[in-house]
Parts: sequence; structure tokens; C-alpha cells
Amino acid sequence: MKQFYRIRKKIKYFLTHFSLLLISLFAMSCNTGGVVDNPPPFLEIIDGPKDSETLSKDKVVFAWRGNGSGYSYKYRLLSLDSDNFPTVYQDWTTYSTTSDVTFENLDEGKFRFEVQAKSGNVEPAPLKREFFVDAIKGPSLMFFKTKTDVSVGKLDSVGIWMEDVNGLAGFSVVIAFDKSKLNLVSASTGSFVIQKRFQQLTVPDFTDTAYVLKSVNQTGRIEITSAFLTDLGSFPNKSISGSGKILNLVFKGIAKGTTSLEITSIDLRDEKGVAISYNAPKSGIVEVK
Repeated sequence: MKQFYRIRKKIKYFLTHFSLLLISLFAMSCNTGGVVDNPPPFLEIIDGPKDSETLSKDKVVFAWRGNGSGYSYKYRLLSLDSDNFPTVYQDWTTYSTTSDVTFENLDEGKFRFEVQAKSGNVEPAPLKREFFVDAIKGPSLMFFKTKTDVSVGKLDSVGIWMEDVNGLAGFSVVIAFDKSKLNLVSASTGSFVIQKRFQQLTVPDFTDTAYVLKSVNQTGRIEITSAFLTDLGSFPNKSISGSGKILNLVFKGIAKGTTSLEITSIDLRDEKGVAISYNAPKSGIVEVK
């Protein structure tokens, strides 16, 4: 009988200390971020820029993975303005097993990449990663958007963008395009000029469509000279500085294929008529579908 009590006492002692050990391990797990409170992420981005990183090139690669098999993924890319208002740069893809993507010919500015995973009926919120593109070093001109898609018979706009130009009062530019793929429909004041509250004088007058546009579309060559005129809202300023769209071109797709937009000549002038030096411009791409 005494031996029985001794055995029971030993069992009770063992169970008590084993329970204390489990409690201790649980506490350590909570305090050190162990397995109990930090299970493997459902989805993680394994390659790509860090959050808020600035890229010096117009190309970015993202890769991601789920924490098991049987996953499918979708993704999208948003462009963010100065107020973080999002514009769709590439809309959500359909779900697939694709686990990486490369974006090229990105415009200057801020972007947000989002990727979402699904496994069975489980579909958590997407992961988000924001980054900046600063691939063009001004002063220079470029096309915005760098790559534009337009359908045959449809219209889309491409802007002439000034990048980090100081004291621009006027400019001349020559643009070449494939006349077998595109037709120019109009040229109008850029949104940056309107924002700065200047008037814009452009020669030739593109409202004279019967003659001017016919000549442009026969040659595949756009020659424009433009000046910014002080208005009540912009007085006493006589020039524009910074980065933004200074001309808006509208094209119509006329045949399937890809054509480049090339700035073949630039002349930038300040308010005294002195030439402003510039870096080589960036070409644009239009894909007619």
C-alpha cells in the first residue's frame, strides 16, 4: 500500500511539472513571436522593390508564393497621383498559377502593386507594395503614357511631358510616328499648363483640321511650336517649372501593330528666349490592337 502511494505521488509530481513546462513554452512562444501566434503567411512577396523604394529604371519585377500547394493568384498595378488617388495601370488579371510578373516602360511617378491568393474558398485581402519610378533625369521631354494601347478605329491620348525643366516659356518639338498604324486627330493644351493657369499658343493651329492634320498624317511627322502666355491666374510668372503634361495629342488606331513615337528634335526656351539645355528624350510606344 505504501508503495502504491509513493507511485501515485511520483505521477502527480510529474504531471504538475509537465503542465508548468507547457505553460512556460506557450508564454515563450507568445513573447518571442513563435509558431503559436505567428503561423506562416498565407501569401508573401519574395521579390520586388521594398515599400516606398525609388527605382532608377522603368522596369520592375515582382514574385510571390503561398504557404502551400493548390494556390492561384491574381494581380494588378495602380498609378497614384500626388494625392494618392489611384488610376488603374493594369487591371486585375484572372486567377492563375502565375507567381511572377515583369512590368516595363513604366511612367515616372508612384505605383501600387497588389497581389491576391486563393486556396479553395479561402481568399484573404491582397498584399500591397508601393514604389516610385524616377528613370528620367531632367531637364527633358517624354511621352506620357510611355506605352499606350488603342484599338483599331478608336481614339486614345498621349501627352508630351516636361520632366524637371526650370523656367520653360516655350518650346518646339518634332515627333515621328508610323502613319500606316496611326492618325493624329488633335493637339491641345496640356493639363500642367492649365494647372499653372497659363494660356497656350500652338503653331500650327490644329483646329484647321482640313489642312494641318492631312499634312501630318501624310508624312507621319508632327512639327509643333508652342508658347505659354501669362494670364490673370499666372501673373506675374512668365514661365513654368517642374514636371507635367505640356501638350496633349490624340491618335486614332488605323491598323494593327506596334509603332514607336520618336521625338526627333527639341528646342526649349526660357522667358528671355535663351535655349535651355536638356537630356535625351524618352521614346514612346503605341500598340494598335
